[in-house]
Amino acid sequence: MGSVSRKWFYVTAFLLACQSHARSPPVKVELRSSWSTPTPLLESLESIALDEPEAFFPLLDALTNPETRPQPVPTTPEAAHKYVFDIALAAGYLAGPGAYASAEASLALHAASPKIEAFHQYYTDRQATRRDAIDNPGCESWVDWYGEVVCDAETLARLADVETIDPPNSTEVEESYTAPKLMSFDHVHPSPALTLERPQRTAILYASLASDNFWELHSFLYASSRAPNPHLEYVLRPIPRPVHGNSKRSYLSGYGVALDLKKTDYLALDDRRQGSSERTDEADDVAQSTSATDPVMALIHQYPENTTADVSASLTEDELLRIDLQAAQIIRDADEPLSILKQLAQNFPRYATSLARQVTVDVGLAEEVETNQVVARGGTNVAWLNGVVLSEKDMNPFALLRLLRKERGIMQSLASLGLSTTQALELLTHPNISEAQSASDVLDGIVDASDRQEGGDVIQWWNDFEKDGRYGRWAKTLNVFLRPMYPGQFPSYRGNIFNIVIVADLSQTSSLHFLATTVSNILARSFPFRWGLVPMAETEEATKMAHLLYFLMDRVGKSSTMEFIRHVAQVKRPIEQTKPTVDWDLVRSAFSSLQAKSREDGETPIPELDVILNGGVAALNESVDKARAYAARLGADAETAPHGHAFVNGKHFDLDDSFLQLMQMELREQMEYIQEQLIMGILSDATAGDLSTHFYDMPVASKRRNRHIYPSSKAGDLRIVSLFDTVIKYGFPGGQGSFVYPTEPQHIPLTTYIVADLDSEAGQALVTEALTASGSDFPSRISFIHNPPVGSTETVTRPQVSSLFAQLIINGLLERASPSRFLKLLGFSDVTVPSHGRQVVISSEGGLDEILGQTELKDEDYKAYVQSSRLIARKLGFAPGEQGLLVNGRVIGPVVSGEFQSQDFPVLSMYELRKRVQPVVDALLNVTGKLEKYDRGSYAEVVSLASSLISAIEQPDPSEAGLMNVPHKPRQLKYRSLDGQYTAFTLGDNSTASYHFGILLDPLSEAAQKWSSLMQWLLEIPDVTIELHMNPTRYSELPLKRFYRYNLHPRLAFDENGEEVHVQTEFTGLPVEPIYTLAMDVPQSWLARPRESLHDLDNILLASLSAQDRVQGVKAVFDLDYLVVEGHARDMFTNGPPRGLQLQLASHSGDPIADTLVVANLGYLQFRTKPGVFRLEIRPGRGRDVFSMESVGNEGWNSPSVDEAGDEITLTSFEGLTLYPRLVRLPGMERVDVLAEVAPARASATGLVESVLSRISSFFGGQITPEATPIGNKQADINIFTVASGLLYERFASIMILSVLRNTESSVKFWFIENFLSPSFLEFLPHFSEAYGFQYELVTYKWPSWLRAQKEKQRIIWAYKILFLDVLFPMDLKKVIFVDADQIVRADLKELVNLDLHGAPYGYTPMGDDNVAMEGFRFWKTGYWKEFLRDLPYHISALYVVDLVRFRQMGAGDILRGHYQQLSADPNSLANLDQDLPNNLQRDVPIFSLPEDWLWCETWCSKDRLHRAKTIDLCQNPLTKEPKLSRARQIPEWEEYDAEIAQFARKLAEEGRMLSGIVAADVNVLADVGRGGTAPEVPTGGTETKAGAEDSAPRDEL
Repeated sequence: MGSVSRKWFYVTAFLLACQSHARSPPVKVELRSSWSTPTPLLESLESIALDEPEAFFPLLDALTNPETRPQPVPTTPEAAHKYVFDIALAAGYLAGPGAYASAEASLALHAASPKIEAFHQYYTDRQATRRDAIDNPGCESWVDWYGEVVCDAETLARLADVETIDPPNSTEVEESYTAPKLMSFDHVHPSPALTLERPQRTAILYASLASDNFWELHSFLYASSRAPNPHLEYVLRPIPRPVHGNSKRSYLSGYGVALDLKKTDYLALDDRRQGSSERTDEADDVAQSTSATDPVMALIHQYPENTTADVSASLTEDELLRIDLQAAQIIRDADEPLSILKQLAQNFPRYATSLARQVTVDVGLAEEVETNQVVARGGTNVAWLNGVVLSEKDMNPFALLRLLRKERGIMQSLASLGLSTTQALELLTHPNISEAQSASDVLDGIVDASDRQEGGDVIQWWNDFEKDGRYGRWAKTLNVFLRPMYPGQFPSYRGNIFNIVIVADLSQTSSLHFLATTVSNILARSFPFRWGLVPMAETEEATKMAHLLYFLMDRVGKSSTMEFIRHVAQVKRPIEQTKPTVDWDLVRSAFSSLQAKSREDGETPIPELDVILNGGVAALNESVDKARAYAARLGADAETAPHGHAFVNGKHFDLDDSFLQLMQMELREQMEYIQEQLIMGILSDATAGDLSTHFYDMPVASKRRNRHIYPSSKAGDLRIVSLFDTVIKYGFPGGQGSFVYPTEPQHIPLTTYIVADLDSEAGQALVTEALTASGSDFPSRISFIHNPPVGSTETVTRPQVSSLFAQLIINGLLERASPSRFLKLLGFSDVTVPSHGRQVVISSEGGLDEILGQTELKDEDYKAYVQSSRLIARKLGFAPGEQGLLVNGRVIGPVVSGEFQSQDFPVLSMYELRKRVQPVVDALLNVTGKLEKYDRGSYAEVVSLASSLISAIEQPDPSEAGLMNVPHKPRQLKYRSLDGQYTAFTLGDNSTASYHFGILLDPLSEAAQKWSSLMQWLLEIPDVTIELHMNPTRYSELPLKRFYRYNLHPRLAFDENGEEVHVQTEFTGLPVEPIYTLAMDVPQSWLARPRESLHDLDNILLASLSAQDRVQGVKAVFDLDYLVVEGHARDMFTNGPPRGLQLQLASHSGDPIADTLVVANLGYLQFRTKPGVFRLEIRPGRGRDVFSMESVGNEGWNSPSVDEAGDEITLTSFEGLTLYPRLVRLPGMERVDVLAEVAPARASATGLVESVLSRISSFFGGQITPEATPIGNKQADINIFTVASGLLYERFASIMILSVLRNTESSVKFWFIENFLSPSFLEFLPHFSEAYGFQYELVTYKWPSWLRAQKEKQRIIWAYKILFLDVLFPMDLKKVIFVDADQIVRADLKELVNLDLHGAPYGYTPMGDDNVAMEGFRFWKTGYWKEFLRDLPYHISALYVVDLVRFRQMGAGDILRGHYQQLSADPNSLANLDQDLPNNLQRDVPIFSLPEDWLWCETWCSKDRLHRAKTIDLCQNPLTKEPKLSRARQIPEWEEYDAEIAQFARKLAEEGRMLSGIVAADVNVLADVGRGGTAPEVPTGGTETKAGAEDSAPRDEL
């Protein structure tokens, strides 16, 4: 039998059985939240607030007003939801495109319930006891007034009386009135985003909306907080309802359920069971009606039946090659293609044979697919939303609704500019914009880094390719750049074309070390890079070293100078003994050697060192002054880059840990640019000129560097905001007359806002520079945002200058004066500073009065101007008094006085126009065709708003740039370049839609199973259109081996009583013969587990159900137990992950509720918890000795610090939470490794970056110290970890537990991965634990999104056995033993706990080698494994002990995951994942080989030593294929244990202490669940062996 036939022979069985699908039992799945359902009115209100946050308080007021509330009050969920939505519509909310449907969808998903539960958890954890202490039944809602519980409005009014509040200008705040800390998800009025200072008092209403006293408290607080200048801040926090019995829980949607066809290779079967399942008599009748009731079969039966095919035969490889095309064909044939796509994909196994053997593919369709696959690889699945590529994590309803909200704001903003939805989409995805955003920036930011402007001799060159003799044989022609080269190679060209200038403080050891190691090594290896050095001279010591450098280079030359630097760089000292600054004793010693050598050689005497250092040599002083001028011109100071600066052909980089990688990337781009110039004939040997200044002499190069103009590659360095979200949102005057316009050109593309304290000299200087620059080289209109240094605007007299600006801007008078005239009118050049204070002289000459006319500036207008100015400044990230620029949304600054000069504005203008603005102008012209007809004000307004919006939305999230280094992907409609006559469909109205989805989809992929439901759901939202392109591919095996349903509804459904209908996922019409495994497909942030089911969800065999069960079907209820909190921690000293740092979540009282370890990959960390507010802390131990928490990272990459926002994190969404904690090292701990153990040596470096990066990282990063801090162990004496999946293996696990307990007197704790346990075992376990006196705990770890996932459940289980050992268990657990579920233990496992592993992190037993009959099956003795292992044993993974302390100290988990990620890219690797991976890494993560008696199994071990066995494992035997139960019964004590477990379980069931009786069933019955499987094939396994192929390794199942 061929491989395809052998692997999928069972397909035939269930395809034949599908004739009886109409009578098959249903499978039903429900998923509940693990917290109480909120009140309908509150949930509806919060759901609307997700779309429109500003609607919360107005709607709350309208909904709870007793005067307008309907009578009777809506009580059912249906009535309450309708009431809320009707009020929202009447109030003008939910009017945006699709907003109403979006809010309905959020409600159907119960998307707001985690936020409400977070409020409830916060209240229960911190506030409930205060209210409970008051004996007042009428105080259901209450106000927290600075520690006092207030239950009525009268008392509240008295306490909050305005007369008792501090005057506005009071500088004294009583300690008892310290402002309470707000949470990020609080409902606050007035909104903090729209206020500069919080009102003097804050009242927190803990509210039950249905309580009798809610309205009086709310109405008082709402009225008080709505006053023009409110003195009261109103915070509302909902509280939970009193619990009476079992509280209701929400039934959730937004997830998928799969019924995987189980591979029988891994089934443990008792083949003694006889009989077969019954066939239904009505099969023939049903078969005749199939095509009439099944739309897919109806389409298939339109094609002639293949009468010659054997319907019982398996599909051949040739048939599978075209099956995806055939699927595309019948979808094209359908009147409703999306419906057929969904039906076909989600039930594909039912149709596979008929589809493959009946459907004929149109030639045109096949040709179109072939044509399209030149552009898009076959089988690729991609989704776009308005041109944005959606990631896999976005393909769930919660994320899609969030993205739709974002797009709604974008489309509405563009619509306000007069664009239609079609024009808006064309603009967003215009080729001009995408090309500009994708264009190479190789010439961006180049500055003349030569020393020509300083008169030369400033840069000290270490090499010269044109003059140095050692490069004499290098090629002198530029054509060498066009010769073939290896990746990463650079041409050996004898010219100074790659110039790198280092500007560094030589008094810093890090700078000396970089020169002595990195630069010296690169020079020695003859890379074609010319290195130069300019010493900084900012400090006294730096100046001394600068003098010394110039002297040495002049006197002894570059070779001896480098040798001198190597001597003083402390290279040979241990890192902990290295001084951070230069060791002057070493300097004097090295200098004395130079003097002695000079005397020996009879040379002119060298001056004394102190003379040189202290400036006694006049020529050196001049050189140092020129170096200072050079550094000043290039903005190279120690403040902005503490370790120094580097200029790569004029492109600036910070000299830090990432410099060498960035340098190599930059040089490669520059080399490609040179190659392009040579190929195009622009550059040649004849036209090259002086190549050392080739890049400096380009038109784009600047003479001086302003660090603010050209952003670096650092995350967040380029900041762009939408003017809609700043200037427009905060009401800054923006009429045409509110700007100063240059005299030319007519059309002005730039709009610049000067942000400054306009009443300060520094602010006025920046205004002067901007106005001076205005003109054709700086084509920008200019306005002025006042950012005073103090908070209060309540001044007695208005400042003169800012008042003038306010009057001119508010009244639209600025346009009346040209920049030069306005500058003259202001008279800033006449500013005087008398001893008693500053006074600005504003010239009246030239007609200022004429400009002002009869206009006046009212106090309230001035206050409004300052208010909006300061709100904008705050949004831009400027502190009061700081100054900067806002240019078409680009934020420049804060800048210090004198840092931005008039000559910088044209450079900024040229850069912004080229990168961002001009492409938008060109796109607007193309899209609208009328932009040039606008007057200059309208033109500038449209261009500035559009370009700021487009640039802002194209900025990557700082976390993506800073963490993932994700390349920018501009918005594009690439799918529209595909042919679509046969394979494309447009769903929805494409002409008026605001949300354009493009879907490229393989119709027979797992993505198609899920996305088809998502598409149907999206189409329920108005203004959505979908362009679907089918993208079939060729398959060599059955593409889909599962049935699938996605539970998703556009709105809630209610029964006749107005109660919410519990959403349920249901499979009907399933073939009854296959064995199914139920798998939940939930969002990445969900941890769900089964809670109720009477059946084995791992082995669902519908044919074996009783008559009663066949009617009811298989039902399972899952609970969403936890949401996942993920994170990426940063060590701010190294800007890398604080690997090995232990963190914990704690309650308000400080009790730990979860802990974890930061792993090396992306600094990843993970917790699981329910919605709520928690504290994130460094876990007690060594971590607190090394680090302190700078920020918990609750609000993104640039979250506020702990000092500003506290150490609390808030989990309020079904999307979970991603944290970005920032850690800082404590003084003296800069180079200490928190793991405190020597890690394995790194692999040898192979390239430039690898070889030198490790040398500089010791100074720019952390180091390791060999000192260990033990962690206290509060766990049991013996800790055993096991995995069980399916009822049979859970019985095996129970027997294993009993065998452990029978052989020890020590305390025992069992750890189970809860992902795989059945509801019945979870119900049984507490009783079992209590009766037999052992502890247990359920653990889990959500598979990280960055780690390549496994799909087969068996391989997922194997992965959990090895990949997450460092993070799966609590941090205080020191040792854990893995014991396979099907083992029998005969010894005291305390021996294994106490066993010395000799420094290894874990110990395994080698595979048995003394059962000679199995010699032909010992795969590790042949092929790959024989070559790899050599003298090492291959170990079995059925039993192993892990020293978790050592495991974590050496970062073994990171090594294992990294190696797994590498090997798993090949699907043929890691056939036996949990065994192959640790065995393959023995040389990096050593394995201690346990004595052979620790594990015996009949397959590999001689029966002669069975009596010595400490554990017995029921390994599969590929020779005898003996069933497990048969082998188990050969172990004398096994039957005894089995009977005892069964008797105990029956007793529980009889006493009514367990609902499920399946645990008490006979083990034969449990084995029968999997009836129908086959024995495994003969194994050979291994890292290079194809998983599941004919030679796959024999092994245990779990």
